[in-house]
Amino acid sequence: MKFFLVFIITITIKLINSKSEECDKAEAVKQFKLKTILDPYPSFNKNPYDDQSDATKDYINKTLSNNTIVCAIQYKDEHKQFYQVDQFPSKEHALAEGYIVTHQGPCGACSNLQDLAVYMSTNLTNPVRKCGLYYSTFSRKWTMDCLIQLGFSQSCAEIWYFNTINTKKDCFWTCIYSFIINEPLNKPDGSLNNCIQCDEDKSGPYFKFYSGRTRRNSGIRSEIDRPDQQVYNITHCYY
Repeated sequence: MKFFLVFIITITIKLINSKSEECDKAEAVKQFKLKTILDPYPSFNKNPYDDQSDATKDYINKTLSNNTIVCAIQYKDEHKQFYQVDQFPSKEHALAEGYIVTHQGPCGACSNLQDLAVYMSTNLTNPVRKCGLYYSTFSRKWTMDCLIQLGFSQSCAEIWYFNTINTKKDCFWTCIYSFIINEPLNKPDGSLNNCIQCDEDKSGPYFKFYSGRTRRNSGIRSEIDRPDQQVYNITHCYY
């Protein structure tokens, strides 16, 4: 029975990968925008970065270090219009329950298909930094409006907002200097520039945990050059 289950899972993965090789990115983005999530992530009632306790940090780091955890979706109707999101200890567990993996790591505020469409279709680094470092100077509403206009869902826009506020607090002058000299996103040796590295160090773990979806764990390459091993091997052709 165990061998049979492994065989079925293997065949399913091959079929998904085969279909993914043929799918059109623009069509996937278009279709994902039309889907309706049945269990949307709730809005944040407080800034998660305010909790800097050792227990919270340890839990976040322990969860993020588990590379087998996946977030997956399951359509609830034959037309693939309505879906729900669930977290599983591994890809095999998700497939065995009839789910489709949408990203590696725990589910969070950006794990829905609306935000996947944004990640797939927009180079986010500079637009998000503009929303965070410019509009946040004036008001949260302006920042949120800026992020929502990029296409983010409400809860995903909120965690991006909290991320930029935290990065601004800890990395403001580093990033201002980076902007002034128009520093490339990557240094000549391939490492991140000082602003992005500061954001990665000071805000990265909380953002990855609470957002759920990132470009890297969704198999999406961005304008920031990342080593291949940091980009999850997944394609999105399940629309």
